[in-house]
Amino acid sequence: MGFGSWNINVSKNMPEKVATAMSEIGDYMLGAEYKPIAYLGHQQANGLNHAVLAEQTVLSGKDTKNIVLIIFNEKPNDMKATVVGIERILESGGEFGGVTVDVKIELSGDAKDVWNTAFEGFVGSDLDPFAVLGTQVTNGVEYIYAVKVTPVTEHGVATVKIVSINNVEKVVRFVDVLPSKFEASLGYSFTW
Repeated sequence: MGFGSWNINVSKNMPEKVATAMSEIGDYMLGAEYKPIAYLGHQQANGLNHAVLAEQTVLSGKDTKNIVLIIFNEKPNDMKATVVGIERILESGGEFGGVTVDVKIELSGDAKDVWNTAFEGFVGSDLDPFAVLGTQVTNGVEYIYAVKVTPVTEHGVATVKIVSINNVEKVVRFVDVLPSKFEASLGYSFTW
């Protein structure tokens, strides 16, 4: 891994300084609550950047839920990590066709069946779905997953992608969460 590249290490556990900063985020990010879904990895850049995928609940009359990527920076001599960015990855929509954020850490039931059907015989990358982030009712139900993707090549570099699957339309879409400088595009899709 070169300087600035993300070292992907998807885990429920976070480094101590990041876990502390995550638990204190509500103290200074008023108007929303944050619940970690997974620690995604780190990047060497102006200290050490850490990426956390989280569920954001916007505290309003409707308490809207979104999925966000939170980047923390840790400098060697600092006592704790600091938030340097929060980027919305998946936004809830209340009307028909909008995304319903409902995070489930384990694939089960319909979400597991849809995943297995779409990726039966898939080659080229190891796919490790680590959460179902929500659903969207369009032409059928579209399931939205958080996935660690590792190309099966000699020097395959892991990335984290949001993968949506519409089983009725038979379409799978991939969108980067942490784009790598080695990728030419931010997303791709296929049908089966």
